[in-house]
Amino acid sequence: MTTGILGAIYMRRAMRAYTSAPVERAVIECLIDAAIQAPSYTDNEPWSFAVVHGRDVLRGLSDEVKAAALALPPEHAIPERLRRELADPAFSVFHDAAALVVICATSPRQQDAEDCCLAAENLMLAALAYGLASCPIGFSRPWLQLPKAKAELGIDPAHVPIFGIAIGHPAVQPPSPGRRTPRIVHYPA
Repeated sequence: MTTGILGAIYMRRAMRAYTSAPVERAVIECLIDAAIQAPSYTDNEPWSFAVVHGRDVLRGLSDEVKAAALALPPEHAIPERLRRELADPAFSVFHDAAALVVICATSPRQQDAEDCCLAAENLMLAALAYGLASCPIGFSRPWLQLPKAKAELGIDPAHVPIFGIAIGHPAVQPPSPGRRTPRIVHYPA
């Protein structure tokens, strides 16, 4: 088994089962500090963060997120299996995690969104280092874009939520789903 940074990269999984243990505010702040160590174009550091604490709070927000995702127009097709999950009142899009960290770009520039993705990976790897698990919640994006959601989470109206990341103590350690062989389209000899 690989250790260190490579070990973390190979061990990190999108966790969908969490214990009821809370995550301390100080730990969340350490995760955000690790996130902002990511590289950014021209050292712009184009990110802001919103944090939501508590399984019950997240479960309440989950209903709003599910409604926004199910209301997407057909060109944003959601596979039927996932539509059934979203329609299930018992399903929480945040998987009963203890906290949610929303990473936002401070402008609509594509480069800023990409820099936020780099920060997100740092945050998720840092969570693993703290014995925590994480899951990027793509379903949260349509809801996070709504002015009502931004206001509720204290997100600047001009900022662009890239996605939320659920954080918590893992209930299980899922096996690796494996990866396909990389498609390398050019590699001169």
